[in-house]
Amino acid sequence: MVTSQVMSVLRHLRRWIGARTVEEPTDGQLLEQFAHRYDQQAFAELVRRHGPMVLAVCWRLGRNLDDAEDAFQATFLVLARKAGSIGKPELVGHWLYGVAYRIALKALASAARRRSHQRELTDMYPEPTGVDPDVKDLGSLLDEAVNRLPEKYRVPVVLCYL
Repeated sequence: MVTSQVMSVLRHLRRWIGARTVEEPTDGQLLEQFAHRYDQQAFAELVRRHGPMVLAVCWRLGRNLDDAEDAFQATFLVLARKAGSIGKPELVGHWLYGVAYRIALKALASAARRRSHQRELTDMYPEPTGVDPDVKDLGSLLDEAVNRLPEKYRVPVVLCYL
């Protein structure tokens, strides 16, 4: 009775986790296929297997989807460049985690520096107070007018006045 219950639970678990009926290649085999034969399907499978983890690492560090996606792409670019030099191909998931973590940290520091510079610029050039809203639209009207000029007139205007 207990054995049949255990077997039933195992069958459900296999269905739930998508038990493989055909033996799938290991991460190490996929990495070798990509590194030595430039097998794009092998690379795509590595992205499918490890992409969610890489994106989650990048997201947790920065909490900004755009920065997380940039770090995600950068991580897999590093994998594409260094696929042949990874010491233990079977640990590519661990390697990707480390790369994603370092890239996300650098992106976080870069974003902080960028925000700091932007803050400094807005402090140096505060928006004028009490400006008529129609005057604010004047800048966009000026840009439209300059863009309508023929190039031979537009170039000197931009270089001299803008």
